[in-house]
Amino acid sequence: MRKLVPLVLLAVLFLAGCYPGSPITIPGQVPIIESFNANPANISAGGSSSLDWTVSGATSVSIDQGIGSVALTGSRAVSPSVTTTYTLTASSSSGTVNATTQVIVSGSVPTPTGLPVINSFTASPSIVNLGDSTNLSWNVTNAASVSINNGVGPVGSSGNTFVSPSTTTTYMLTASNANGSLTATALVQVTELPYPSGLLPAIDYFNATPPIISSGGSSFLRWGTSNATSVTIDNGIGPVADHGTMLVSPPYSIVYTLTASNSYGYTTRTLSISVSGGGPPPSTFAVTSVTASVSPPSYIGSCPHQFNFSAVITANGPGMVTYKWERSDNALAPVQSITFSSAGSQVVTDYWDLGGDYSGWERVRILTPNSVVSNQAIFILTCL
Repeated sequence: MRKLVPLVLLAVLFLAGCYPGSPITIPGQVPIIESFNANPANISAGGSSSLDWTVSGATSVSIDQGIGSVALTGSRAVSPSVTTTYTLTASSSSGTVNATTQVIVSGSVPTPTGLPVINSFTASPSIVNLGDSTNLSWNVTNAASVSINNGVGPVGSSGNTFVSPSTTTTYMLTASNANGSLTATALVQVTELPYPSGLLPAIDYFNATPPIISSGGSSFLRWGTSNATSVTIDNGIGPVADHGTMLVSPPYSIVYTLTASNSYGYTTRTLSISVSGGGPPPSTFAVTSVTASVSPPSYIGSCPHQFNFSAVITANGPGMVTYKWERSDNALAPVQSITFSSAGSQVVTDYWDLGGDYSGWERVRILTPNSVVSNQAIFILTCL
């Protein structure tokens, strides 16, 4: 009788589709297209490209243009005679998702419709915990306008932006011109884990609309952060709310840096606005030196005792500097900022109360506009 048990179990596994090599699916899980790319994306007439893909959670995967059913992960060489868009379709009992990639054939006859070309549209990573962010990136050609749904809005023909969906979300990119429009999708799966406390702040999004303006024009900066106690934007903007919108009119092409901080540390994100016909940017604002010192450097006497630290920060012109103190005991200090109205030096201070014999150091780290670390101001404490 015992010999029949393994046979019965094996039969059940086969009937359930759990035999080696079968697709593994989770009930209620929509398939995830982790990647679908053409390499290279541009070929000459008569050349070939490799379609590469990775899919999970699907019971069937197929690619159009005559390719048909394929495995969950694989590659296929293609040699289109004209610029061709390939669509991958992944299906399970919970739904179907699509992704597209395009092989551009130079020297071939243009596609009859003259539609836009979506070279790529991806989310990395495609699976995030609730409260985390993923990076949407895209590249589009031959489009008069490009937009992404779910709150992203109009974007440039190529770029990236960070999003933090609260539930599993399919982002759709739409590229349009006078001949029509094309779409591509990127799925971001959100695992239902609570946003943990005690983490670095998150920058959910930081973008400019439009990212390219003419001289004298304006662009809207939009940002959103999570778990931050202070948020600043450089280039003269200064402290801002954790979410907001601001109209800016830079006279020249510029890069803005947003810094979100809390007691655990800081997170930064940059974006650029290109100004066509604008004047040349001024000399790059930078911290040229930073030197820390401690008073007294050594102490013998009754305890506890206070050590006083100071740092001289020197910059080459007007601008805002963000910095933080770092200590040998790994204590986390908040991000702070000072503003320079012209080139020169400013002094920042901190202190440390200690009891018991101890030797250590404290220093200043410049976060923006450039990374500079001061010398370590070393002290020695001896209690009597």
